[in-house]
Amino acid sequence: MMGVALITGAASGIGAATARSFIKQGITSLVLVDVRQEPLNQFANDLLSEHDDKLDILSIQCDVTDEVAVKDMISRAVERFGRIDYAVNSAGITNKSKVGEFRTEEWDRVINVNQKGVFFCMREQLAQMEKQDFTQTESSSDSRRAQRGSIVNVCSINSFVAAKRNAAYVTSKHAIVGLTKTCALDYAAQGIRCNGIAPGYVETAITLAPKNIEVLRKSTQPDKTPQGRPAIPGEIADVIVFLSGEGASYVNGAIWEVDGGFLCL
Repeated sequence: MMGVALITGAASGIGAATARSFIKQGITSLVLVDVRQEPLNQFANDLLSEHDDKLDILSIQCDVTDEVAVKDMISRAVERFGRIDYAVNSAGITNKSKVGEFRTEEWDRVINVNQKGVFFCMREQLAQMEKQDFTQTESSSDSRRAQRGSIVNVCSINSFVAAKRNAAYVTSKHAIVGLTKTCALDYAAQGIRCNGIAPGYVETAITLAPKNIEVLRKSTQPDKTPQGRPAIPGEIADVIVFLSGEGASYVNGAIWEVDGGFLCL
């Protein structure tokens, strides 16, 4: 795999696992983006140490709800690497409350990060990708498989089904499906693909926290998740990277469920 990968929400969880998966597939130029500066820098340093400084990593602290900061983030990435081949929009938050009990500021925060933040990032990513030349194909001599760029948005099983006390998150993730599919229609002719991934329950620092561990346990029992366990972040990341690359060159506007069978029930 060749090119430059940009990942938001990269300091931990699915975002961090996606960075590792890109590296596993041969990517050495990475733009790692997160709102949390210290854990982001620590993760970047860990990657450099693990790979004997053979990687070229640009770490950028960025609040994706800030339009100006997002524009600057993309500008810095392009200044460093000249292009963005793969963009993964993984930054997201939740805030649980019943619909009638949501405070406006809580609702706005979730919508701003999960919905507007993805839109702000996509808008700048697309503007850059439209300027780029097509990449050379990696495993095929057929130029029809080349692309200018690829975007993968991290959706959720809650892009399709609701969850109690999670109205803002569910709303935002439903919206990202529509945004992803519309982007695919708008930019297919320019050689830019846009897809989404819908993870089920995943082992992360948040889901494994004492206040959430019982929900994780119950939700991944065989009667809820047929595989009977939560996902490892790398299992989500590997699919994201596949969707980004040439192997998925005819996949566009799709939302892939990676949920252990949760949505089958």
